Amino acid sequence: MSSAEPGPLAAALTLLRRGRYRVHQFTRGLHPHLAPGEVAEVRGLLRPEEFRLFLHAEPRDRRHSLDLYRLLVAEGASPAMLVAALVHDVGKGRLATWHRVAFVVLSGVSPRLVSVIAAESGAGWRRALWRLQHHAALGAQALEAVGADARVVVLVRAHTGPPPDDDAEVARFIAADDQV
Repeated sequence: MSSAEPGPLAAALTLLRRGRYRVHQFTRGLHPHLAPGEVAEVRGLLRPEEFRLFLHAEPRDRRHSLDLYRLLVAEGASPAMLVAALVHDVGKGRLATWHRVAFVVLSGVSPRLVSVIAAESGAGWRRALWRLQHHAALGAQALEAVGADARVVVLVRAHTGPPPDDDAEVARFIAADDQV
């Protein structure tokens, strides 16, 4: 084992932390809600086309996006990061809760398995898994189509990938998304 590889204890702790985060994320999403004032706030922060994309997201994704936005505001993030926080999950589309659970479980077991099962066309559940797998690219495409700021598109497209070494803002965005 090289010194860069985590030991078994570190790997187990990482797995436990990730599991705890996913359980917390799931339970928070059971009853997502945005107050009318929060919706009005988001409307004032986004361009009308971006706001329409935000409204088409699932309630749990809207709640998560606003929570991410608030975290990044507290950190003094750039305007592009703040807009990206609000629209980063718009590529997911409409999903049943079991689609999300299946995606998380299957991804935890084997990301390759998700790639084999997910399909851009075919049964609805397979398309849902495919959208979840590719939601960053799908969201970036939708944002490009409405003329969103290029930096917002970069942040959205990159938010499900590994944190890059050459872009601290993207790396921070990915880490923040994993915190809320």
